[in-house]
Amino acid sequence: MIAPLSYRLRQGSKLLYRQPAFLICTGPEMDLRSLVQGFVQRWGIEVNFREQKTLLGVGQAQVRHPDSVESVPALQVASYAMLQLACLRTLDDPDKPDLLPPPKWAAEQARPRFSTQRAINQLRAEVWGRALGLANFFGFANRGTPTTKPEKFAPDLSSAVLYAIN
Repeated sequence: MIAPLSYRLRQGSKLLYRQPAFLICTGPEMDLRSLVQGFVQRWGIEVNFREQKTLLGVGQAQVRHPDSVESVPALQVASYAMLQLACLRTLDDPDKPDLLPPPKWAAEQARPRFSTQRAINQLRAEVWGRALGLANFFGFANRGTPTTKPEKFAPDLSSAVLYAIN
């Protein structure tokens, strides 16, 4: 049992307590610190599983050959791991790369981590950017305002390609 934390709704109010947490462990000789640390790290593992299933479609490959059925999920998980490793190495570098700016419709808020969807969009932008004639991404989202008349409005191909979700 983990003791509940005390907190106050405002300064000077009475102490309130949350419900205690109960962790069940099958290894009674396990160190308490490593048990709680593993419980806390479990959330990151669950997020990785969800991203692999929803964004990459692990387990949904449309292949029929038995060798392919076994090797495609391994390839998808390995590519996900390489993408995550590339993000860690690139974003921890003191020289930040030219990142694809967030779309104009996205809320301007500090993100807790570089999401996998954003990493996939960044990879797509770097791979397809040269073919679209984009050398860097500074000012990419500020290409000028289109006219408001519908007959003169032509959507920007690079924005449509690089900001596509799926």
